[in-house]
Amino acid sequence: MEPADADAYFGNVLRGSPSGTPLARSQTLSTYFMFLEMRNKVELHRMTGRVIECPIDEMNEPRGAEDAQLRIPPSEPEVGVLFTGWGSETATCRTYVPTARMETASSLCPRSACG
Repeated sequence: MEPADADAYFGNVLRGSPSGTPLARSQTLSTYFMFLEMRNKVELHRMTGRVIECPIDEMNEPRGAEDAQLRIPPSEPEVGVLFTGWGSETATCRTYVPTARMETASSLCPRSACG
């Protein structure tokens, strides 16, 4: 996908769509390409010989666009704190369902990753 493809998609395909649709789609594409650039740029270049770059640039970005937010997974200590907190809450829960849900979630995490 190149900028000309993005221009055709946003200019022709999404021409009559509600105003939020092009914005949402451009943010999704920006986030996807940001992920590819950050995590797989070198490997994809080695495999294909092409450099990954986002086709959504300043010139073809729909109005009202904000910077796409890349979701970065939590670190191992943060995951450990999360599951440790859930484990301690199981002792103070008043009903069975939340207790069972938290206990199940806590048991899904391998002990080595959660501390």
